Amino acid sequence: MSKTAFPFAHRPKDLPGAGSRVLFYLWNAAALLLSSAGLCVLSLLLGIGMMDLPLFYDYFLHPLLFLLNWLPILLFQLLLLCLFNRQWLAFLGTALVFITASVGDFYKLKFRSEPFLFSDVTSISAGIRIAGNYDLTPNVRILLSIAFVVLGTVILLLFARGRLHRFSRRAFAVLLLLSLYPLWRFVYGSDALYYSRAASSTHVVDGWTQQYQVSKGFLYQFLHSIGENVQRAPEGYNDAAVEARLSTVQDGDVPADRRVNLLVFQLEAFSDLNTLGIEGISEKAYEDFYRLRDESLSGTLVANVFAGGTVNTERCFLTGSTYMHDYRAAAPSYVWYLDGQGYVTVGNHPNYGSFYNRVNINRYLGFADYWYRDGHYEELITDLPDPVRSDAVVFPEITRQFLRYAHGGQPVFSFNVTMQGHGPYSTSEYVYDELLWPGEGHSDETRFVMNNYLGSVRETASLLWETAETLREDRAPVVMLVYGDHKPWLGDGNSVYHELGVDLKLTEETGFINYYSTTYLIWANDAARALLGSDLSGEGPTVSPGYLMKVLFDQLGWPGDRYMQLSAQTWQRLPVIHTGGYYFEDGLYTRAPGEQADLALRDLRWLEYYRDKHFAVPR
Repeated sequence: MSKTAFPFAHRPKDLPGAGSRVLFYLWNAAALLLSSAGLCVLSLLLGIGMMDLPLFYDYFLHPLLFLLNWLPILLFQLLLLCLFNRQWLAFLGTALVFITASVGDFYKLKFRSEPFLFSDVTSISAGIRIAGNYDLTPNVRILLSIAFVVLGTVILLLFARGRLHRFSRRAFAVLLLLSLYPLWRFVYGSDALYYSRAASSTHVVDGWTQQYQVSKGFLYQFLHSIGENVQRAPEGYNDAAVEARLSTVQDGDVPADRRVNLLVFQLEAFSDLNTLGIEGISEKAYEDFYRLRDESLSGTLVANVFAGGTVNTERCFLTGSTYMHDYRAAAPSYVWYLDGQGYVTVGNHPNYGSFYNRVNINRYLGFADYWYRDGHYEELITDLPDPVRSDAVVFPEITRQFLRYAHGGQPVFSFNVTMQGHGPYSTSEYVYDELLWPGEGHSDETRFVMNNYLGSVRETASLLWETAETLREDRAPVVMLVYGDHKPWLGDGNSVYHELGVDLKLTEETGFINYYSTTYLIWANDAARALLGSDLSGEGPTVSPGYLMKVLFDQLGWPGDRYMQLSAQTWQRLPVIHTGGYYFEDGLYTRAPGEQADLALRDLRWLEYYRDKHFAVPR
């Protein structure tokens, strides 16, 4: 009986001689190591996004970084080998998981300049829906990854036919499962290792959080971010200490003689590009917005997100939190506070309620009623040439709803998230009739993107002004808060910003503000001005989204609940607390708050944790 040729053997006993059996073991082990290492290389190549290749080369100059990205792939592939006992199937299954995730990370970096983190997992379905609007044409790296996976699968199918003994499969599987906790506890969840020099690239600008995350490699930074998404008690946290602070203040009621109706517009990607020093923008683009600003108190809002991540700004504003939580049940918010003060709490968003799970989370945050595309706006926007360009329908509908409640005997809090202005903007044609930026000397793509964005801004600003005109002399006292949720997408990899010379360096205050800031306005109609004894004008403070409701309450003369009153002590020292580790202290940009500011930040973290831990729906 002839023996099976070495590359096609299933088990060592099929081969003649000890030498062939040694080669059998070495070849199959090498196939596992090399194929998983190849997947790691591709993941790292995709994981740098649009950043320069020296960052990719650095992974091989820092072996620990490569190992930390390779190990999850190797162990997962070995686990699948134990399960299926086929090298090619284990490789293909591993590739489908890790390369698909790496491609997703690549596109998030390309469109939003931020890596894919564990906290983004709950938004995958929303991201897939949005992705269809962007240019998803595979580039050379993605095509190379596909080719490697196909070729690797074929080679392993033909030439790596080794099988593990049943006992070996079980033993390996048990060891792999037992390794999960120590690997997470002492390796991937370790802050000491994550921030150590041994696991750090040299091609990183100090203080640039996103670049630092990318420098870790996709898998390492993703796994480490799992711990950042778990709500854990802050260091040194003490329930009794927080309760002692809370006992010093009482929840404040909305004064009966200062009770006004609140209309809030969170505008998708609405930003004043004139603040970036871009020359040649027509006065018409922001004409109505500036008219409204001149009648308002206006200030700078520093969002946590760029070119996307709407719900971060949205939910930090509604809850007063410094970061977005994982909402799975009723959660503390200013919506609940206003509900307890007798306000009708309603809102609108012309997208589907399942988008970012708003249909559930808005209920968790206390809204009594919320209108979405499904259930209300479907027929109103379906017939539009572009359903995203929906403000012309949405603003009048919001105004009608708001006034119906405002005239119904109860004060109303109406919180509305728009969709118009969402990127990407066409790079090949003008969507609007009038050019608002000639863009002489710049590329066609930049001119298309800029004019299409500014056309949307102009349309939205005009509708805002019309809303203010409708409300101006209404008998119901109305205060309107308007703000943009983040800066707009302007080209893949921020190409338009770069072409126009906009400073986006996060290591300095100018670049940081350019990257994350938008504008907020607080406007009042005649009835509200008379009631409050104020015209609500002038310049407001620069704040994070979690403090914006505090700014509004202060202008209204409302004390707010105990949380708002105590958090104000931190606000006075750190009016900007950014999730990327950036702060404003005493009017200066910093990444290292002073001792007193650090203590105030600790107190706020403790207060946030206590508030979430002990929250119960008000009765």
